Amino acid sequence: MKGETRTLLKLSSVLAAAVLLSACAVPATPVVREVEVTREVIREVVATPTPAAAKPFEGQSINVLTIQPHAVATRALARWFEEETGARVQVLVVPYANVTEKAILDVNSGAGEYDVIEIWYPMLGKLVESGVLEDLTQWWEENREALQFDDFVPSIAEPYTLINGRRWALPYDGDTHLLFYNREILDRFGVKPPTTWAEYREACKTITEQGKSEGIYGCAIMGAKAPIILLSTFVNRLQGYGAAFFDQNGKPAINSPEAVAALEELVNQLPYALPDPKAVAFDEALAGFTTGKVGMMEFWTDLGQMSDNPEQSKIMGKWGAVPMPKGEGPNAASRPALNAGFALGISTLAQNKPLAFEFLKFVGRPDINVRVNTIVGGLDPTRKSTFDAEAYRKHVTPELADAAKAALSGAFAWPTNAKWPELQDILTENVAEALAGTKTPKQALDDTQAKWLEILGQ
Repeated sequence: MKGETRTLLKLSSVLAAAVLLSACAVPATPVVREVEVTREVIREVVATPTPAAAKPFEGQSINVLTIQPHAVATRALARWFEEETGARVQVLVVPYANVTEKAILDVNSGAGEYDVIEIWYPMLGKLVESGVLEDLTQWWEENREALQFDDFVPSIAEPYTLINGRRWALPYDGDTHLLFYNREILDRFGVKPPTTWAEYREACKTITEQGKSEGIYGCAIMGAKAPIILLSTFVNRLQGYGAAFFDQNGKPAINSPEAVAALEELVNQLPYALPDPKAVAFDEALAGFTTGKVGMMEFWTDLGQMSDNPEQSKIMGKWGAVPMPKGEGPNAASRPALNAGFALGISTLAQNKPLAFEFLKFVGRPDINVRVNTIVGGLDPTRKSTFDAEAYRKHVTPELADAAKAALSGAFAWPTNAKWPELQDILTENVAEALAGTKTPKQALDDTQAKWLEILGQ
């Protein structure tokens, strides 16, 4: 800004003082004054803003198919990806029981609505056989070092991604179960966290018999007839008794004495559980525990985050977690299983495959794995380094981080071959009948064994 003074005008003023003192008044002498007027001139400088750098995928978009329990996490990832790249990610949410059929139908019909698909890992072989998934083997190898794929938990990396020696997916949700308990309820009824399934049953009985009149139950058992729910509950006991789906030679062994004992124990626990166990799934069990109505519950490791979330929990800071109980007999042990568990794959009909690969690369980064696991979004870590990250340990407590990491070490993986969906449906139906009392546990598993042998031609 600059001031400039200019003399603009010399003003002549005639000041006449006409005082009529008489008829012959004399005119006054004129007085001339010079007046200086100052005008300020402002020069305004307008800065031209520097254009923002264009984001690499501005204007592009993809669709991601995800399950309802992971909607919060997937939407957060979509938002972060857009902030970083400019690309828009539309998140399409479906119930967890329907995600596989949605993905297969999308490809078989030729619709091509989904670019990225969330995969329940036991369905991997079926999805590959159905031509739903893009082969990621080359992409995996090209990004192995940059994305530190060797950092993925070993018990997760192979079953989540490998079929016939080829890679088809990226680990997304590292699921296993721990036994969570409400400290206040256990202390009130003089119960300690159990180490065996028999102790678990007795503890549930004690709490339920004394607390039922107040709406308090010893445990929540997820017995709803959906494979991802009911079989997770059964597999916890199956592994605890040292049983498995198949023997070392690949022959069905679902009706072994240990497997029958595991199912009998489950049936014996039902009377002391949150009613009605046959109708209890993810949401019902979660609500029972976080509202302080349930003493114990086997659940995914992110329950700790939800239990400390003031928006949904009444038991903040009042919970604990221990490894899964073991059964009885010479093969009994505390053996966690990869219950549920999800990966991300790319549809063969993806409308924007290059962008879909970029989204997988973003989700696969170690820093993003920490970030998404420090929100209450429904995911559990898939990387070893995340369990040791300060931000994650602070978010879930060091005790839970260590317990979850230990549970995933050598955890039992469900089968992932193309026949498994048919086999698990038969097992689910028969286990449900055992819970309903229409079959004995032995009859249910004998019927399953016979049908499996028939399907497999053995």
